[in-house]
Amino acid sequence: MRVERDRDRREAVERCEILNLNRNQLLLFLIEFLVVAAIFLAGWYYIGRWYQNLVFYFARIVLLAMGYTKLEIGALNLSDAYLVNFNLVPLIALAVVTPKLTLKKRIEILVIGIPVLFLLHVLDIVVRFPMYINHSEFARMVYASIGVAWMAVPFIIWVVIAVSLRTQ
Repeated sequence: MRVERDRDRREAVERCEILNLNRNQLLLFLIEFLVVAAIFLAGWYYIGRWYQNLVFYFARIVLLAMGYTKLEIGALNLSDAYLVNFNLVPLIALAVVTPKLTLKKRIEILVIGIPVLFLLHVLDIVVRFPMYINHSEFARMVYASIGVAWMAVPFIIWVVIAVSLRTQ
């Protein structure tokens, strides 16, 4: 009995519990993730402006509904902000390279993750207005929270979805 428990513990240490990978498979997964993420990041340089324009379009609608003027909205110059909103890159890379996921599950990660990140990107723009124009402390707290969680959100989405999808 004790020998079996020791063997089980050794095997658990040698495997990634969430992904059910051994050390070599986990290392390969991490290398693939870094390579694919680097490729997607290079591509983001070209498509990021389009994405950011879409974020600005929706943020503008929200800001107009909140009562901000076109002049106030136009004063915000974030022409290179797409270089900041690259946290879609790791989410997409994780969906592509995670081992043992079916195509359907990879698509589910993207269908859930991309809209969540998109809404966070819109919120990031919208919250700046009450923070800077109205000096809202609540808006400042929301903005700081987004800043703290910015890079973690894609990984949190991936872990929650990948783990829940594996148990189905």
